[in-house]
Amino acid sequence: MNNATGYAIGKRFSIAVSFALPLLVFADMLAAFLLLDAVLPLKYLQFIDALLTRLGRWPAGPALLLFPGWALSIPVPGAHLTAPATPPRMLAWGETGLLLCTFLVVFLVYLLALRSLPRRITPRYIFFSTLFIGLVCVTIPVVTSSDVFSYIAYARMGVIYHLNPLTTLPVQIHSDPVYQYIYWTNQPSAYGPVWVIISGALQILVDAFGFKDIAAMILALRLFGLAMHLGSTMLIWSISGYLMGRNAPYLRGKRLLLTLAFAWNPLLLFEACVNAHNDATVLFLLLLTLWLIVRKWSSQRGVPTANLLLAAVLFALATCLKLNMAVLIPGFFLFVCLLPQRWRNIAGTAITYMGVIVALYLPFWQRGAVLNVLRVNPGTYRSANSLADFATHLDSSLVILSGHRFTNTLYLSTRHFFHTLSIAIFIGLFALLCVWAIYRWRETRTPSGLIRWLATAWLFYCLVGSPWFWPWYIVTFFGLYALVEATTGSERSPFRNVDVTGAVRLLAFSMLSLYCFATWATDHVYIAHLSLFVWSYLGGLWIWLLPLLALRLVRRRKLPGFLPFPRMLAPPDREQTLVS
Repeated sequence: MNNATGYAIGKRFSIAVSFALPLLVFADMLAAFLLLDAVLPLKYLQFIDALLTRLGRWPAGPALLLFPGWALSIPVPGAHLTAPATPPRMLAWGETGLLLCTFLVVFLVYLLALRSLPRRITPRYIFFSTLFIGLVCVTIPVVTSSDVFSYIAYARMGVIYHLNPLTTLPVQIHSDPVYQYIYWTNQPSAYGPVWVIISGALQILVDAFGFKDIAAMILALRLFGLAMHLGSTMLIWSISGYLMGRNAPYLRGKRLLLTLAFAWNPLLLFEACVNAHNDATVLFLLLLTLWLIVRKWSSQRGVPTANLLLAAVLFALATCLKLNMAVLIPGFFLFVCLLPQRWRNIAGTAITYMGVIVALYLPFWQRGAVLNVLRVNPGTYRSANSLADFATHLDSSLVILSGHRFTNTLYLSTRHFFHTLSIAIFIGLFALLCVWAIYRWRETRTPSGLIRWLATAWLFYCLVGSPWFWPWYIVTFFGLYALVEATTGSERSPFRNVDVTGAVRLLAFSMLSLYCFATWATDHVYIAHLSLFVWSYLGGLWIWLLPLLALRLVRRRKLPGFLPFPRMLAPPDREQTLVS
């Protein structure tokens, strides 16, 4: 075989691999989510029925195929299922271990995709592959959070019963079919008027097509969450191009990598398309706000007034969807303060932002009754899945272990102490972050500096600012971090000597695996010698300790001719050097 023949064969093989590998990895990702589809309905995982089996047996198909005869947590028409002859506790632990292994399989395929695909795919591939994976998630027959039923209840309050969802308790519609599935029956909607409008519109649309079953509304909310995730994926692709500037053609591989990392993130797909959480919509509005800023930003002229006002409108819509977005307000207005034509921009954005909020809340105000949610919301006084929750139960268990008498009053005071301490730590960190932004004002006044501030602030909020924490709260951070990746290695950063990308990837797994701490086994079995400490209380420590294992220091090489972003230009063959 001469050299020309060998070269031709090698080239054909390379082309075949480039064509087949994306399809094989995509098939692996689909198979991993189908495995998750089969595992989640198992009985002792005790997840909540999404009511999809009312539409037929097809949602339970993967579970029936892979676990024939096993007891499921969902009713299956015409199926007679019995648990294997195994003690319930052993079976429960086995199913929990199986769930953890399934999450691990999904995550490993995700890492394989990030390792092998970026140089072999296109934005179109990312969009359509994410669409098909999302559709698989939409058909999963359980949910791991009951929030979707609360969404439906509040929507039906407004559309069917003509009640104010922001002030009315769900108990007032106790005769409605959705009421039996609601967990929080004695608190009004904790979400703002924007979500009331969106969910109400979906309820009207479902009713218009003649679908009266609750399952139809669940599918509608899941499909809407998928649409929001796809929209955010497109925005991240677009925003990253603006952030890279003239380097975007040379850094195409990096741009595809960060877009794929967001689009295929198992946690984001799960929360948007399975649990249908509105955090996917919040993130979409926030990314749309940033898109309006970066597409017209200039280092000399700042952001045009029209774009800035539209950005303020979208930021207000995000705040009126979920109130915890107020954490990001200082960063947004600090960015506005540092732009040219300072006073006009501050006055315009402040009036626009507050005007939109007032206009949206005014129809629901009901003489201030809308503020009652702040008093009854469990996040104001309870802890869950956080470091504060872990510390509360560990301290209570150690008190009993030491021989002291333990009372409910002592437990409540302990919970209040750690709840308050966690928020106090957040306030301190947040104040330092604001001072740092003012001190480094030249970086804060750029869109990339704004995005870094927003990502850091939200990470602090999730870490200690929200003692009442759930995995979907972190969704906003992953969207912002995808944009941080677009400028990593090209701008000065206080964390430039620390490789955080691996930790962020592992954070997605730790957050998703938190659901393993909500199963029957972890929720009912106590750790030896700790009489008040079940295994599920370790979740608040697990989700943050695991990603720390991936943090590592890196030694960056000084590149000749390295210029501040975005004036940096590099030939295509130096892309790997700049990204590393």
